[in-house]
Amino acid sequence: MTKHKTNVKNYTSLQIIERVESLPTFKGWVKGKYSFWVRSSEDAFNEFDDKAYNFECLQEGKRPVFKSVNTGTTNAGKEGLLNFQKYKLSGCAILKSDYMVYGSHGWGMSKGKIAYRQIKPWPYFRDNNKNKKSEEYGKEYNNIIHAHQHGAGVASTQIDGWSIACLVRNIQKEYQDWLAFMNKEVCNTAILNEW
Repeated sequence: MTKHKTNVKNYTSLQIIERVESLPTFKGWVKGKYSFWVRSSEDAFNEFDDKAYNFECLQEGKRPVFKSVNTGTTNAGKEGLLNFQKYKLSGCAILKSDYMVYGSHGWGMSKGKIAYRQIKPWPYFRDNNKNKKSEEYGKEYNNIIHAHQHGAGVASTQIDGWSIACLVRNIQKEYQDWLAFMNKEVCNTAILNEW
């Protein structure tokens, strides 16, 4: 199986920064590390077709500096979208996009592996129509649901069960480099719809 070519557009660091600054949840630049996920408008079923742009703000109030970009997903794979009843859920959690949470994730463990655990609530929806699309509709919830940031396999091409609601980097080397960059600091995160 060949690696899926990520179809989400490429953006400059300035385009990402300006887009984040336009969010209603943006409250200014705080010193620290950031991951800005761009959710592909194609929403290819069960494929890693999103990107995470990673930044660091070195001085309070100043725009952050671009550090790296990773491929991954902000959406669930086929396990979550088609088999959510197995987990006694009313639908698969889809994190709200065009939204930012300061201090959203912190260093920790998940299923015996290093991960960035969700430590603040994030709004989400329950997708239960099984149409192979990750959609934001219906009632909006807002609590901690273990929507962590973690890695997949060495070079995963299919989401499958890697994400039920998590933000997942699909290239192990990129994930390990991101962990080194994060250095156990808290992560500020936004999910942006492709524009």
